[in-house]
Amino acid sequence: MVKKVTLRVFFWIVVSGLMIYYLSPLLFLISTSLKTYKDAFAMPPKIIFTPIWDNYQHVMGARNFPVNIRNSVICATVPTLISLTLGIPCAYALAMFDRTANKRISTYILGIRIIPPIMLLLPMYVIFNNIRLIGTFTAMFIMYVMFTLPLIIWIMPVYFREIPGEIREAAIIDGCSEAQVFLRIMLPLTKASIAAAAILSVVQCWNEFLMASIITTAKTQTLPVVISSFLGFNGLEWGNISAAAVIVMAPMILFGFFVQKYFAKGMVAGAVKG
Repeated sequence: MVKKVTLRVFFWIVVSGLMIYYLSPLLFLISTSLKTYKDAFAMPPKIIFTPIWDNYQHVMGARNFPVNIRNSVICATVPTLISLTLGIPCAYALAMFDRTANKRISTYILGIRIIPPIMLLLPMYVIFNNIRLIGTFTAMFIMYVMFTLPLIIWIMPVYFREIPGEIREAAIIDGCSEAQVFLRIMLPLTKASIAAAAILSVVQCWNEFLMASIITTAKTQTLPVVISSFLGFNGLEWGNISAAAVIVMAPMILFGFFVQKYFAKGMVAGAVKG
């Protein structure tokens, strides 16, 4: 009994320590967003202070901030929908037909996925500039789909292969076409995995900074780019930067809270075979 209690206490000490370790940057960021300029630079950092909301009011009162929120929502959802629409049928084809050729195709797709974005930024900027797409959502959609589409094509075949082949064969014997099998049977059976792929894509697009900082203009800037605008000539506005960062993170934290069960289910769906 004593050994069992000791193990339980040790377990919760370890869990608490890990939670403090991983949550401390977030808590520090939130506390900084509620501090005055003087308190934010205090050394050692002030733990007890009078919180203020001036930083949030300043950030939310910025001229283009509501527009930036809209831009982030658009740039996170539209490329994800495009990538899902194109990537899921491609992943189904890779999973079901000609396994030998599909391995080579999958390797090629993975190669595209692991290319550092900065390597493609300059040539894509030149192309977009020549066809006058700089500062448009179209350029952002193309760049984001370029990186989210290979991700979806790479991870989804695993889940399609986990579905017993007898289900597809029975549907075809009953008179279903391949398109009907895909739409009526395979998609409903893999909806949790599709949700997981969509979540990964949305988070990647929402947090992307490098491409957005180069390709966008004032009318199409996303929230991560706006944070850098608080780097003024008088120094770093840590309170405003922290408040903007909290506002940027808040939607994804809430989003992750509500979809975590779908994400966890989708991630482990292909882990157990049989």
